[in-house]
Amino acid sequence: MIYQHLSTRENEVISREHSRATLDPLTRLYGYDFGRWKAQHFPEHFWSTSYVGATFSQELVENYYRSSTFIFGDDPGVLRKWLATDEFKMGLLPKELVGSVEIRLNAVSHDRGSFRAYIFGVPKSPGRMQEALDGLFELKAGARVCVRFLTEAKTTEERDEHCAAAITILFPSEHVEKLTAYKVKFVVDEGHVHDLADTMAQDWASVHG
Repeated sequence: MIYQHLSTRENEVISREHSRATLDPLTRLYGYDFGRWKAQHFPEHFWSTSYVGATFSQELVENYYRSSTFIFGDDPGVLRKWLATDEFKMGLLPKELVGSVEIRLNAVSHDRGSFRAYIFGVPKSPGRMQEALDGLFELKAGARVCVRFLTEAKTTEERDEHCAAAITILFPSEHVEKLTAYKVKFVVDEGHVHDLADTMAQDWASVHG
């Protein structure tokens, strides 16, 4: 209970900036410094071995990974890199411990640099969205995975069009067996949910049309 109170985070966002250089307050330059990075992301005193000791600190980190829900956007490569990074320098890799992740995919882009894209939005390529799932199968078996697919659709027909264009790329048939090792929930615009927890592989395959 103590570990859960101290280190469990319901919505821990892991962005592409998570592991980047931090600002040195003296030189005003960005650089890599583990102590400064940890103080920025985990400022509370109980994350320091100087206060709680090595054993407590390791168990705190293990609980952080096991009991928190980690949220990722649709930036490619972030999930895979984070899962394989010993960010606490304690010999612990997230992929060996993490039990819950959420990946948020937006099927529409507003940042392509064109006036039309910014004002009206344009569909993202399924390939780009699939890259955000790269590393998913490095999670331990039994992990909970929620993929939130936002289409910004105004009609059912428009939503179906977005999904039909993307779902075979995001969840190709050769990955169906791998997906059954996890508790996967696929949510489309919050109102349409596919849950693999009680679904056989052949039933999920039917989603592919």
